[in-house]
Amino acid sequence: MDLNTNEIYSDLRKTKNELLKRISNENCSSLVRPYIEEELTDIETAIKKIENGTFGTCELSGELMPMELLQIIPTLKTIDDCKTVSYVISQH
Repeated sequence: MDLNTNEIYSDLRKTKNELLKRISNENCSSLVRPYIEEELTDIETAIKKIENGTFGTCELSGELMPMELLQIIPTLKTIDDCKTVSYVISQH
């Protein structure tokens, strides 16, 4: 695991723990809970990809995705996701 991926891995684990605490809080809104659960699923998927060596690879084409985007949003899954994020960033 390179330095960037190691840092992303650490950040994902911290975020996962924070979200688990939030969702276990009895004050967690039933309106917000599904969004937290969806984010947790995406985070767990990214963590598994790092652990099995497929992090940064498009789920559809197998192409490598840009690390600079993965550092911003490590839960990106496809090249199309990257293109969408790049477009949004370029509009600001």
